[in-house]
Amino acid sequence: MRKHLLLTLIIPTLALSACSFFFNEPQYETYVQELQVYDIDHLNENKELNEPTFRINARFIQDQKYIPFITLKQYAYLYLSHFDNDITYEIKDDTWTIYKNKQACFIAAIDHFYKEVGIAGSIQNAYKDGDDPRDLTVLRYGAKNDYKINDLGIFTGVYSFAKYNIPRFKFEGDYYYPLSFLDTTFSDSSSIYFTYNYKYILSTRDVENYSAFTYKDGENEYTFDSQMEEMCKEDNAVIPSYLSKYNANLFLYMMDNFYGLKEMKGINSFSSYYKKQYGIYDALYSSDNEKRGFGYSDALAVLDDNHSLFISANKSWGEDPCGRYRRYGEGCYNRNQTRTQLNQYRTATYGEAAPQKDVLISQDGKTALFSFDSFKFGTSEEVFNEDKSIKDTAKEHDTFFLLIDTFNYLKNNTSVENVILDISLNGGGVLGVMLKLLALISKDNSSAITLQTETKQIFTYNPHCDINSDNKYDANDCFGDDFNIYLLTSDCSFSCGNALPCAAQLHNDAKIIGQKSGGGECVVSVHYMPNSEYVYHSSMTHIGIYSEEEKAFKGFESGATPDIEIAIDENFYNIESLNTIIQNAQ
Repeated sequence: MRKHLLLTLIIPTLALSACSFFFNEPQYETYVQELQVYDIDHLNENKELNEPTFRINARFIQDQKYIPFITLKQYAYLYLSHFDNDITYEIKDDTWTIYKNKQACFIAAIDHFYKEVGIAGSIQNAYKDGDDPRDLTVLRYGAKNDYKINDLGIFTGVYSFAKYNIPRFKFEGDYYYPLSFLDTTFSDSSSIYFTYNYKYILSTRDVENYSAFTYKDGENEYTFDSQMEEMCKEDNAVIPSYLSKYNANLFLYMMDNFYGLKEMKGINSFSSYYKKQYGIYDALYSSDNEKRGFGYSDALAVLDDNHSLFISANKSWGEDPCGRYRRYGEGCYNRNQTRTQLNQYRTATYGEAAPQKDVLISQDGKTALFSFDSFKFGTSEEVFNEDKSIKDTAKEHDTFFLLIDTFNYLKNNTSVENVILDISLNGGGVLGVMLKLLALISKDNSSAITLQTETKQIFTYNPHCDINSDNKYDANDCFGDDFNIYLLTSDCSFSCGNALPCAAQLHNDAKIIGQKSGGGECVVSVHYMPNSEYVYHSSMTHIGIYSEEEKAFKGFESGATPDIEIAIDENFYNIESLNTIIQNAQ
C-alpha cells in the first residue's frame, strides 16, 4: 500500500508556542562546509551529477564530519524546485508556513522548550503539476475517487524528540538540526527524501529503489551506498561512537513517533520495550558492527508485523549482511507456515503454471475460480499501444486489466454464475489499484473505504472505475450484477489483500470464504535512515471505515471473518468442492 498517492487537506492554521531559548543545551565548536544538493529523479539521460540543484552551507560539529546540521530555513529551501508558481512560504521563529494562493496549506513549528515538532497540512499540497517523475498514468487510468472529510477541524501531528539525545545548537541566532532528523520528521508529509552520503545531499521520491539507483560522478559510477563507502574508507569500517549513538537515537525517535501500531501493541516507549523485553536496546548502541546489525534487524522483527522490517543495514560500517537477518515473531512465522502449505495445495490444484493464467471452472459450469497474488500497476509502455489503446499483454503487468480481462472472458464465453477470486496468498500492493478493484466488483460501480491520517484527519473515498472509456463510471463498468462474487481468503491475505475483503464484505459486494484474512491495516511508510539503514514500517495512516452512527473510525487490523469458513486442507482450492459449498449456502 502506498501512502504517497493520498489526497491531503488544506489546513488553515496551527498554533504552537515556540520558545526562543534552550535549557541545558551543550555547546559545540562548529565549522561550515558547502554541500551540493542533487535531485537524482531529474538527472540528465546519462545520469550525471553535473550542476547541483542547490548549494547550501551546512555546519558540522568539530570532529563529527558525518552529520550535517542545517536550519529549518535551509531545509525549506530544498523544496523550492518542486513548488508551484503560486507558492510562497515564510520561516519565523522556527515556524514554517507554506501558502498556496495566499492560504496556508502547510504549517510546521518546532517548540524548543518542549522539544516537539507540530505539523498541519501537507507539503505535497505545494508541488507543481508534473513534478513527480514516477509514471502513474496507468494507475490513474479508468479511476475516479470521490472523497469527503468526515470530521472537520484543525488536525495536527505532534512529534516529540524530548527523550532522545538529538544534537542541535544555536549559531548566530539560528537553530541548527541534523539534516536526517528533519528528513525523518517531514518525509512522510513531503514524499521526498533528502539524505547525506558523506559527500552530497541526494534527494528522491523513489525511496524504494534508492539503494539500487546508479549515477555518474565524474568518471566513476556510484550508488548511494558505494559512494558512502568510499567516503569513509579512512575509518576502516569502525563507526565513530557519536554516529552510532545518533543513529540509534534517531531510530527510536522514528519508531516512537511514526510507527502506526504502537498503541495497538501496548508500547508506550520503544526504549523501554527494547530494554525490558528483548535486550535490543544495547545492541543498537553497540560498537560491535555485527551486534548492531542484528540489533536493528531484531528491532523490527520482534514487532511481528509483516509491514515492518529492516530491508538493509549499512555497508559502510559493517552492519550488512547482519542487518538482513530476519527473526520472525509467532504471527509472521505461522503465516509463513500457512503460505508454504497453501502453495503446496495450490500447485497440486493448478499444476506448475502460474495460477493467474488459469481460470478453473466447475463441471456444471456454474462456478469459476481465479487467483491473483498482488495489486500492481504497469508502466505506460507496458500497458498502452502507440495509439493509446490497451495492449493485449497489459494484463500481464497490471492487476486491474487482469481482472477486466478475466471477467469479460467469463461473461462472454461461459455460463458461470459464481466467481471466486482467490486472494488467499495476496500479500498486498498498491492502494490505488485496490480501490479500482473495489469498484470493479461492486454492483453499482461504487464502494467506500476510509483512511485516518497521522494527524487524525479522516477521509472516506468512494472509488469508481471506467472500463469502456465512455467517461460515465456507471454500472456497465463493473461486474457485481453479472456474477455472485466470492473472495477466498486466509491469514496470508494481508495489507491490500486484507482491505479488499473487509470493505467488500461491509458493502455486500462479495461474500468471504475460507479463513479469516490477516490484517495489516496501516499504509506502509519508508524511512531511509542517516547512514542508509533502510526501514519499512506500518505508518500512522490507517485503513478502515468510518461509522456515521458512532462518528468513529474503525480499522481493518482484525481482518475479515469469513461468511463461509473452509478448512485449510487439500480441498481448499478444489473447484468442485468449492462449487458444492457455495451452492449449498445459497
